[in-house]
Amino acid sequence: MLLISEFARAGNVTIRALRFYDEVGLLSPAHVVPENGYRRYSPAQFAQLNQIQAFKDMGFSLREIRELLQRPLAPQELRAVLEERREVLRKRARAAAGRLERIESRLNSIPAGSPQTHPTVMLRTSPGQSVVSLREKLQNYNQVDELFTTLERRVDPRVLHDQRGAIFHRCLEGDGEIDCEAVRFLKHPVAAIRGLKVYESQRTRVAFTYHYGSEDSIYTTYQSMTGWIAAQGYQLSAAKREIYWPAPEHEDQSNSLTEIQFPVIRLRGVARSTQ
Repeated sequence: MLLISEFARAGNVTIRALRFYDEVGLLSPAHVVPENGYRRYSPAQFAQLNQIQAFKDMGFSLREIRELLQRPLAPQELRAVLEERREVLRKRARAAAGRLERIESRLNSIPAGSPQTHPTVMLRTSPGQSVVSLREKLQNYNQVDELFTTLERRVDPRVLHDQRGAIFHRCLEGDGEIDCEAVRFLKHPVAAIRGLKVYESQRTRVAFTYHYGSEDSIYTTYQSMTGWIAAQGYQLSAAKREIYWPAPEHEDQSNSLTEIQFPVIRLRGVARSTQ
């Protein structure tokens, strides 16, 4: 379970906003400690928080968001809801131009006629953070955990945040190697550590989504991300990243949460897809 401060920081919202979402019935904590009333959140709740932020950014009222979240919407139902909103925004033309673009982006991420749900892809600026990392060439993705083990043996655990990250400078292709940088986020800057890289990561514009579940199905999420980026007229500007949040101890560890980030830039002269 995550403290409300940890959940807020990772979800890019304020603690005040999370308390408000709880009060109005949008997102309640997974557990409240009876003795002190402290709120605890599960990593699985990032997906719902992401939905709330996406709908809110499109201009839906809190009442409308609550109704949309009460039951899973089929792709065609969600398309109808968003198309109706698009027409409202078109009447406001110039004043709502930015919001209309985000509506189009969300619509383009829903394949017509598909009964399956697809991850919500959004854009944000990832903040700079203090990190410590270890970069090596790997033969397979199973060795990523070993890379983290080696890294964490050399760092005082008291300076580390809970989440891990990995930057894939080169992914596995054919019989090639994986160029992976295992990253641990620091609570504060630390002195140099022999054999490791300690630095401040840069603020970066990223397209991101959440994958909740087994690593066996993450390839489908990557495909959705790649398709969205191409449809919206962006291109990859740096190495792909993954941020890992482990499942709580009482839950199946195969159901951990992975945030997938693609650093992107807009392609010049390329229009967004409106199909």
